[in-house]
Amino acid sequence: MQVAVGEKIVTSQNYLATHVGAKVLEDGGNAFDATIAVSAVLSVVLPHTSGLGGDGFLFALTPEGIIAFNSSGWSPKNLKKEKIGERDPNSIVVPGLVDAWNFIYNEYATMDLSRLLSPAIALSTNGFYLGKSLYKSILSSSGLGDTWKKTFGDKTFGSKLKLPRLGNALKIISRDPRDFYQGKLAEEIVIGLRSNGSTMEISDFSEFHGEKVKMIRTTYRDFNVYEFPPNSQGITTLEILKMSEIKELWKRPYTDYERVNDYIKILSIAYADRDNYVADPRFYQIPDLLDEIRLKNALKGKAKTNILSDGDTTFFAISDGENLVGFIQSLFYPFGSGIVVNDIVFNNRGFGFTTGHNQPEGRKRPMHTLSILYAEREGEELLIGCAGGDLRPQIHSQVFQYYTDYGMEIDEAVHSPRLIMTGDKIMVEKRLEIPFPKLDFMVPDVGIVQAIKRKGSYTIGVADPRSEGVALPV
Repeated sequence: MQVAVGEKIVTSQNYLATHVGAKVLEDGGNAFDATIAVSAVLSVVLPHTSGLGGDGFLFALTPEGIIAFNSSGWSPKNLKKEKIGERDPNSIVVPGLVDAWNFIYNEYATMDLSRLLSPAIALSTNGFYLGKSLYKSILSSSGLGDTWKKTFGDKTFGSKLKLPRLGNALKIISRDPRDFYQGKLAEEIVIGLRSNGSTMEISDFSEFHGEKVKMIRTTYRDFNVYEFPPNSQGITTLEILKMSEIKELWKRPYTDYERVNDYIKILSIAYADRDNYVADPRFYQIPDLLDEIRLKNALKGKAKTNILSDGDTTFFAISDGENLVGFIQSLFYPFGSGIVVNDIVFNNRGFGFTTGHNQPEGRKRPMHTLSILYAEREGEELLIGCAGGDLRPQIHSQVFQYYTDYGMEIDEAVHSPRLIMTGDKIMVEKRLEIPFPKLDFMVPDVGIVQAIKRKGSYTIGVADPRSEGVALPV
């Protein structure tokens, strides 16, 4: 089911994860309980997208207000690389996902952690059957190293994969999540990472914690729109929307040549700002990129964007009738660094370091592609998130503009064809007819979106038909 309507909803990129989340709600758990359970299952069955070796960001709308938690990891304190390669062992940062679970569990959960992690433990230990997205990613990742090949290299679509050491790690985490960072498990992981070339030390793990953050806000027409602040690229989405509002793009048809031309220019400006300014705010004071006068002046000039690429990530959203939760987790590239320790695939998030304000430094968080869009107007709330890497701000903005500017319901907005700028080319899905010169018709890299809309007494959950996603009501 790609669209579900009800009071309580779970929508994710994988049918097993959605089922597990719905069962938690059915058994009396809240959206935070279900978030931990869904996140853990995704960490097992979609190991190319996310997992214990990666990061996580939480957004929640509660009766008390907005909660936002950034659990993106920092680099090892002894990192001294000036340039980090795509699958370089130095690209591994301390994974933040488990600390996000710890935060959610201690602050908002109502069920025992062992109950919430038991489905993921069972899937790891007893095995699960490979879906198509995992199989396709294995096929395209065959050049990764020995630890990856030993774990995934011989698997085919429909074959069974067991990850017993991951299951054991989850059992340890179910007793105390901080053991992932400062217990025997943490020591084993650090030894394994160092044996594969990382400079990671146990103190890099033990001293790491995610942090509560304040979402950044702007307006788009009659909506208040929120995104994660830097080190997240969420501010890039808000720049795109503000410049679209300044140019009044909604007054023209979506496929109008002039509108597309203006939108491409807006993307170039926003991404140039991202590349120049978005970095870890603990190392650099970021200017006000949303100042309207500044944006109007920027629209008069030109901007050149670096090459942008897709990435493997997974987003899910949950409503329990009271709380609305969005959660996004990632390794960055498919299978991250390609380094596997204890059946845990480790990220390559450090490849997000560039130069200038975002240059590699010890205990620094790289510019991060993860973000979640939340929008509200009187009596109406929207959560939009996606897999998409660098492309996420344009995917978020397009789905939101389909909804706000062109009268689509949220499921239509998610399902509708998208346009993607990668810096050196423009890609569209073949079913999107745009009279634009030099279009490069490449279908796959347009993101995988999950979304939730809440209005009055009902909620709509949407799973992108471009994936194995499922939305279920409870």
